[in-house]
Amino acid sequence: MRAMYQHLRKGIEKALIRKSLFAFFFLSMVFSVDGFCLSRYAGEYVYHAPEKLDDGWRVSSLEAEGVNTERITRLTNQIIDGKYKGFHSMLIVRNGAIVHEIYFGKYRRRSLHTIYSITKSVTSALIGIAIDKGFIKGVDETIESLLPEYVSAIEDERVKDIKLKHMLTLTSGLEWDERSYPYGDSRNSEYHQVRSDDWVEYVLRRPLRDEPGSRWIYNTGSIHVLSAVIKSKTGQYANEFAEKYLFEPLGITRYKWNTDPMGYQCTGGTHGGLRLTTRDIAKFGFLFMNNGKWKGKQVVSSEWVRESTRKHITAFQTSDYGYLWWRSGFTLMDRRIEFFYAAGYGGQSLTLVPELDLMFVFTCWGREKDADIFAPMITILKATLEG
Repeated sequence: MRAMYQHLRKGIEKALIRKSLFAFFFLSMVFSVDGFCLSRYAGEYVYHAPEKLDDGWRVSSLEAEGVNTERITRLTNQIIDGKYKGFHSMLIVRNGAIVHEIYFGKYRRRSLHTIYSITKSVTSALIGIAIDKGFIKGVDETIESLLPEYVSAIEDERVKDIKLKHMLTLTSGLEWDERSYPYGDSRNSEYHQVRSDDWVEYVLRRPLRDEPGSRWIYNTGSIHVLSAVIKSKTGQYANEFAEKYLFEPLGITRYKWNTDPMGYQCTGGTHGGLRLTTRDIAKFGFLFMNNGKWKGKQVVSSEWVRESTRKHITAFQTSDYGYLWWRSGFTLMDRRIEFFYAAGYGGQSLTLVPELDLMFVFTCWGREKDADIFAPMITILKATLEG
């Protein structure tokens, strides 16, 4: 009898161990130690405050910082359930603290996200730093002064007089069409640029269509030219300059940045541009919420923050454009909300609402159709206004 009892007990113990291992395996697939991740099969999400790490970020809770927890929890579950498609991560910062951080599907806190044209806004910061440091005289410098090594390749003499501020506001006047056709269509200007041996030369050989500064046209090629400008004026490639003057002060140590055939980083976001973690995207954004400072250190001058995020030209009926930053606003809950933001292909977005001391990051799929980001954006704003 005793032997039978021991045999039975061992059998039960083995069964429990197998069940425990299965449970551990299942939970490890759902809850990652490298950031909170939810699969569609994880059950209902229950809010918890973000994890405190040694990365310079202060963390807090939604409730402590005056954001409606119920709304954000419901939004998170709607994304998990597939009501809003295309999300890889979502992060909210209120009053300088991360209050919500969530990753979906295979994505984790350490994942590097392709940010596409958010790269343009990072490039704007690099140009501002180059001006602050005296490498570039100012936004009125011309192509002829900025890129003397390319002057001989320019066919339209008027292109030499395009100013830095024209490239920063997407008003270079160069003949370019990047919006009428998909990027894989041969009628798209970027299609031919990326198939050329020298992308910078390809852009500068385009004829002038409009008077520089007079008309806004989306032109990633002209922002790629800024990669060559950074190298020409500082002696460092864009990634090297960023590491020294932007990434290191922010504590950003992990990133990827693709290049063209000449070795210039894709400062306009071509082929994906920069790849950063969600927390590091937020660090970059926080500079522009905090007058260019991170942890008391002035990384970008407050003058450049103001100048680059103010309206310089109207891009669309509801959107204005600064120095590679978008500006917009609308009325919500009987209150006018103004904000500025960086945006990338597929729905990548970094949105800053200074009057609410609010910032949020969405990283998304890389598809022609943007992820469903508008309703979640409105939900976050409402949750903040409600408190």
